[in-house]
Amino acid sequence: MPKPLAPASRDTSSDFKAYEDGKHRRYELLFAVNGGAFTVAKLFSEKDSLHFLGHLTLPQVAYGLAFFTFLMGVDIAVFGYNMRKKVGDQEKRLWDGVFSLWGRAVLFFICLLIIGGWYQVANGSYRPCT
Repeated sequence: MPKPLAPASRDTSSDFKAYEDGKHRRYELLFAVNGGAFTVAKLFSEKDSLHFLGHLTLPQVAYGLAFFTFLMGVDIAVFGYNMRKKVGDQEKRLWDGVFSLWGRAVLFFICLLIIGGWYQVANGSYRPCT
């Protein structure tokens, strides 16, 4: 009698590559938008120019980008959780596998630092180096 076939194992290498590529694109967008906006804010943060970028004030831009950073953090977290399920790592310990506790902590602190920076810009406590 022939042996029964073993259940087909999932090809997690392609799933892991999709996770890494998607994570890279999302973090790249987060840093590119915030880095570019910090640069624009520094260039146009002269005391005599109260409005820039279509009559927006610097605090308005800062609060908008803090909100954008929050939304990108949520997007990256949802993506990470979904990929953790897709790869099959939800059964692993919290600090092992795709989007583990360490990845969540890094995402949280990166977003916290960026939002904190925008909060300082919005409240006028940001003083660019001369």
